[in-house]
Amino acid sequence: DRLDRRHGSRRRRRMRRRRNAFLLILAVTMLLLSGMIAAVCGVIQNIDTQNIEKKLESEQKNNAGEETGAGGKSDSEISYKTDGLAICMYHFLYDEADPPDNLGYYYIEIQTLESELQYLAENAYYFPTWQEVKDYVNGDLRLPEKSVVLTFDDGSESFLELGIPLLEKYQIPATAFLITGSDGERKVREYQSRYVTFESHSDRLHQDVGRHGEGGIFSDMSYEDILSDLKRSIDICGNRDAFAYPYGDYTDSCLMAVRDAGFTCAVTTENRRAEVGDDPLRLPRLRMLREQTLEDFISMVE
Repeated sequence: DRLDRRHGSRRRRRMRRRRNAFLLILAVTMLLLSGMIAAVCGVIQNIDTQNIEKKLESEQKNNAGEETGAGGKSDSEISYKTDGLAICMYHFLYDEADPPDNLGYYYIEIQTLESELQYLAENAYYFPTWQEVKDYVNGDLRLPEKSVVLTFDDGSESFLELGIPLLEKYQIPATAFLITGSDGERKVREYQSRYVTFESHSDRLHQDVGRHGEGGIFSDMSYEDILSDLKRSIDICGNRDAFAYPYGDYTDSCLMAVRDAGFTCAVTTENRRAEVGDDPLRLPRLRMLREQTLEDFISMVE
């Protein structure tokens, strides 16, 4: 009996030791798990904090961007255009040393054009896109006070040869309204420039045999014929941001075809500035004429 009691006592001591060891291991394991959980939570919290800081920084940058305008000036430092936007309508260019025989009033001498471009460049003018022009006349966008749009009608060789190099020299963008039926594919291919965007002046509808307005055939055509012509011209130009009505003429059918062709804006030959409230598909332009001086030009665009 005494021997059995000793063996039983030993077994109980061994069991207590095992139990204590198990409890110790369990306690250590729980401590380790607690530490790991705390570490993971700390990492997650740190990541969340970094993300919040990045988000705040991004929002601050966006807010700063909204409060600044052209030239990095704050909103309060920018003067906005309130007296209408000058969309300049040029046609042909010539060199005084070699003038053409049929020197009409739509011809501009290249020194005159260069002085105008130089003035725009030196005075940091802004050149809005056609989408921005649309937003401006719709009242959805304010343009800097010194804003202007340059357009050249017909895609004449004189513009391509004499005008594009000047635009590139002064890094000023312009729109060339191209009569694509007059060798348009070659012109688009050979006269590519980062400062010139070719847009439609129709394909084969710039003909002076019509019965309305200035006599262009465009306003005599049916909706279907106009739309078909515009689609051909768009394919050649590769753009549909703006359209110039041939001879400035249009009818309701013309307007519908231009709208359905997907143009953002369209320009006429009405001689005034574009203003808030104007129809973006019937925008006026200012005529650039042969006898104009630099002072004349400045008074028109300022």
